[in-house]
Order: sequence, then structure tokens, then C-alpha cells
Amino acid sequence: MRSRLRPAIAAAMMAAAAMTTVMAADDAVAIVRALRAESNAAIAARDAKRLRPLLADDYRGIQGTSGALDSGGATTARSYENEEFRDPSFVSYERIPDKVTMAGSGRRIGESGHWVGTWRKPDGIMRKTGDYLAVWTVSNGRWRLKSETFVTLSCSGSSDCQSAG
Repeated sequence: MRSRLRPAIAAAMMAAAAMTTVMAADDAVAIVRALRAESNAAIAARDAKRLRPLLADDYRGIQGTSGALDSGGATTARSYENEEFRDPSFVSYERIPDKVTMAGSGRRIGESGHWVGTWRKPDGIMRKTGDYLAVWTVSNGRWRLKSETFVTLSCSGSSDCQSAG
């Protein structure tokens, strides 16, 4: 009897562990999706202090039009505060995740999607759009953006698009 129970118990324990891993991955993906929504809301509110905790200290970002590199979470938050948030024509950037996937290690999540940047220019509403890839990492139980790469694919609505790449 004992010899028959051991394989059944082992199988049940493995199934429970697998379910826990799947549930943990689903939970982490849901958390990252919520953090992306918080990032979008912080940018729309022009709130660098709200944005800062979402960025890892060693964050790296590649801007979509210029290809400029943003380095460091604090520096990037200050850059938003000093550039986009001070630009009276800037409305927002919105990142829309199409796919969010957790690595097998459980320590990294890849997010890919598309983005829209909006400005109110004198000659119309300017919209830049494109694709992005983001990497989220977990440290001390907190998910933060490790890196983002943006690609600007189109610009419309304003003559400023001619200089926007």
C-alpha cells in the first residue's frame, strides 16, 4: 500500500508545485500590467515622483526618435520632469502592452507592445506612434523597469512631424 501511495503523493505534490508556479507567473504578469498602467498614469499626470519608483536604479532606455540613451532611474525621472513635463504642448505617452511574459526563472518579465505620444501643437494634435520592448525585474519583492527600447514608426497631425523623424 505504501509503495502505491508514494508515487501518487509525489505526482500530487508536483502538480501542486506546477500550479503554484503558474499562479505566481499569472500574478506577476498582472502586477506588471498594473504597474504599466501606473506608469502611463504618472506620465499623464506629469508626476516624476510617482514615476521614479517604477524605474530600477540602473534603468536604461533608448528613445524612439533620437535613439538617445537614458541611464539611471533617478536621472530618467528628472529628465521627464525637465523636458516632457515642462513642455506645454506635451499631453502624454501611453504604452499599450500586447504581450507580457515571465521568464522561467521568475525574476524577469518581457513586455512588448505599441506606444502613442501626444502633443497639442498650434497646427493640430501631433501623434507619434511606434513599438516598444520593456524588461521588468524583481528585487526585494518589487517589480521595476530595468530597460525600455522604443521605435518611432510614424508621426502625424502637425508640421512638427517633419523634424520629428
